[in-house]
Amino acid sequence: MTPLRVAVLLLACFALLSASAIGQSEPFTIGIHDACDQGTFNAAVGPGTCKPGNHGTTKFKFFIAELQSDHIVGGWRFNPLLNATSGTFELATVNLSSGQATALHNTGGETHTFTRVATFGRGFIPDLNQFSGNPTPAPECLLSPSDTFILVESGETEAGPTAGTAALPVGVNHFQCCIRPWMRITLNVQ
Repeated sequence: MTPLRVAVLLLACFALLSASAIGQSEPFTIGIHDACDQGTFNAAVGPGTCKPGNHGTTKFKFFIAELQSDHIVGGWRFNPLLNATSGTFELATVNLSSGQATALHNTGGETHTFTRVATFGRGFIPDLNQFSGNPTPAPECLLSPSDTFILVESGETEAGPTAGTAALPVGVNHFQCCIRPWMRITLNVQ
């Protein structure tokens, strides 16, 4: 092999390894979604509850009706939600590598929390707990913002916990929104 070919081959290998390292340093993004209709949510709950923007068209009365009927509202969720194995929409477990960063991207119109809990349970809004059938408390939902209780405003992206740290330790970790307690995701750090 000529020296030129060896140099080109080495450059190609270096570029491939660099691209791989860059890809691994990208944070895993967890989408936070809701479909609030600004007019009806702000009228029912209070001004500023649902921020302006193209977030959704679910009227407040339909939000409450779906929540009372199904104990969840499908437009309010963390993604990924799709179970790739079965192809169904259900709570999925996301596998992360230790050291992997996460990002929390709120595309909805409302503020949400991303809170690590020992066991999924109720949040801090009594009516939403009752309507969603969450009688068991999640004590972590009573804490103020910290590295395991993160407030994510409408339209914002916040740094999430890094896998393998105290905020997201090795093993199975449950996260939920403490405002809307049916919004849940499980992160497994390997």
